[in-house]
Amino acid sequence: MATADPSPIPFPVSSFPGANPQEGAGRLINCYAEPLGDPQGPASAPAAQVWRRAPGLSQFASTAQSGYRGGLIVGGSSYEVWANQAATVSGAGVVSLLGTFPGTKKVSIARDQASPNPDVVAVDIDNGAYQLSGGGAPTHYTGGGNLPSPNSVAFQDSYFFFTIGSGQVYASGQNALTQNALTFITIQAKADVNLLRGIAYSGLMLFFTTGSCEVWQDVANPAPAFPYGRLTVLEYGLIQANAIAGWETGFSNLMWVAQDFGVYLMMPGTLAPQKVSPPDLDRLIEAQVVANNTFDAGCYIFGGKKFWHLSSPAWTWEFNLATAKWNERQSLNTSGVYGRWRATGGHPAFGKWLIGDQNSGKLLFVDDQNFTEVGSPQLFRVESGPVKTFPGRVRIARADFDFDMGVGIAVGNFVMMVTGAAAGAGGVVRLAVTDTSRAATNDTAIVANVGGTTEANGTWLITVVDATHIELKGTTFVHAWTSGGTATDVTSPASAVAPTVAISRSLDGALTFGNPRVRSLGQQGRSKRTRASVKAMGLSGPMGDRWRLDVTDPVYVGLMGGTQSSNPREVGA
Repeated sequence: MATADPSPIPFPVSSFPGANPQEGAGRLINCYAEPLGDPQGPASAPAAQVWRRAPGLSQFASTAQSGYRGGLIVGGSSYEVWANQAATVSGAGVVSLLGTFPGTKKVSIARDQASPNPDVVAVDIDNGAYQLSGGGAPTHYTGGGNLPSPNSVAFQDSYFFFTIGSGQVYASGQNALTQNALTFITIQAKADVNLLRGIAYSGLMLFFTTGSCEVWQDVANPAPAFPYGRLTVLEYGLIQANAIAGWETGFSNLMWVAQDFGVYLMMPGTLAPQKVSPPDLDRLIEAQVVANNTFDAGCYIFGGKKFWHLSSPAWTWEFNLATAKWNERQSLNTSGVYGRWRATGGHPAFGKWLIGDQNSGKLLFVDDQNFTEVGSPQLFRVESGPVKTFPGRVRIARADFDFDMGVGIAVGNFVMMVTGAAAGAGGVVRLAVTDTSRAATNDTAIVANVGGTTEANGTWLITVVDATHIELKGTTFVHAWTSGGTATDVTSPASAVAPTVAISRSLDGALTFGNPRVRSLGQQGRSKRTRASVKAMGLSGPMGDRWRLDVTDPVYVGLMGGTQSSNPREVGA
């Protein structure tokens, strides 16, 4: 029996794993769906949707620290905090440790507009406020004894605002770290709540408790009175102090997890939060709260698209503000299995979005030209919903999947910025570079524009020494390094030259998938074949066939749909 036409395979535009896989409508992992063409105009694209691979992660700076806690750009330096340590990072990725900043939990961090040297303050929930600016080690800030230990800090309209868990909010002097013991108010819209966080957003101060959010605006009350007055109260609190992000400069779309386990979005210029989380995510959030686990929210921008992400120890979901759809994120963790996304936090700096690393002390950035995670494989996975339009217990003669083909990379272009040079093993030139995560020993690198150590310039086989050093085979170190330089690794990883997709099928509602069949995505420029196809897949399942497509090779992936058919001939090619 042959079906009249190939049956379309329903790939989701938002992740819907379901409370049980059998009721799910499909999953998107490390990929997102976008419309192709103008849906209101004539059809001009090859498909209505494209499922694109999410951007990878590249190294911006390397440290010996661990436990990333947050950061903020201030002038030409980015202040960054790790477990028990604070540092500044330059635009070239040079890390300068400031000294001990006690604690391991995520921090809130703010700066004022004092000129020429802004004050920078970070608050750890357990240890209070510390001044990071001033040229020395972080110093405990108590406002001259007038400030109780705060649990968050924010800055707006020339004031630092410090929140206290018992419900008070203190305002500093204008563009100064001075504190009057009388310059505070008490959050009191509800009595059975705790004050968790102050957020400066859209010209207002939002003071989040566990059961509501009080909105305050500048009314220019003269000192020592508190400068703001209460505007309104929102009935959406904050479930945990770090389950909120999106106020960051340039992002400006606030999202948080409220006490009902839902995720809410509030657009700039409005005070009308809208719930955007699907039931699947609500259930996952509630389970993590019951398990007493901690959430971590962050955000980033690439290619004109804004993404807000939420992680627990078990998973990461992210929201695409351009499409209002959700996808999941996973990383290959140190145990060799895929788990929560390794990225944590996120803030703009140096024309990038810097982001912490759960797996190391590296400071990363979101990189849409890199489809690895600091050299580790990044999984692109799409799981379909059930193919209900295909008759049960009928043979599947073929299934065809429309991919962008010819995406292999014949020549690498991984650029390592040179930050120094010295003599290496046997007297060869050893270059200090920003990142070696995508380079390998015996790769070919083109070194150019190195000042001082001019003998490094040229084309060489390299030895990767560690995360920030390479050696140039056949060279001899003679001259001291003075400035600059790049080392471009032009050797593509073997997996990028001839990338493949693994295609597998489930007959039991996505509880299990069969052994995958591997198909080519085409070497560079070889795009005459438009589909990845599998044939003779046996009989269709009674629950509707589901399909899983996996790509781990470090190349761009674009999926534009698929079909299955009982006709062995390719239809519509």
